[in-house]
Amino acid sequence: MGLVDDLQRVFPRLDLKPTLEGTMIKIAEEVGEMSEIVGKIRGLSGEDKKTALLKLLSREMGREISDALGAEASIDAGVIEEITEKYVREREKIIKDGVSEREIQVFIARELLDVMQTCATFAYQLDVDMEALLREHRQKLIRRGYLEK
Repeated sequence: MGLVDDLQRVFPRLDLKPTLEGTMIKIAEEVGEMSEIVGKIRGLSGEDKKTALLKLLSREMGREISDALGAEASIDAGVIEEITEKYVREREKIIKDGVSEREIQVFIARELLDVMQTCATFAYQLDVDMEALLREHRQKLIRRGYLEK
């Protein structure tokens, strides 16, 4: 089992045919979304944290509904209702209780996984010996003192 096999177990090759440019734009988009959470939801942008989080929830709800409506199967109104009810509950909780640092970290981690998947997708597009490059990268981390042998 090689290092690329390990990477693919965690971040699988997606059933996509992206271009390098498209993947680079997607990385920037995902980093932007993560930055928004890190800044706005933690109150670093000056925007009210609760307002920022409610906007984020609204965006996530829209995406989930869009995914449900975009499926090839017929539209199941019950699924849309379940999605709506889920986000209504989350919204009410945020309005009532706010959000903990742990919950913020979960939001950040979800976005980080999107960034990591997109980076892996980018790496899979390159015609290089990724095994050798991963070994080289590990040695660089050891040389710089970031990692012990």
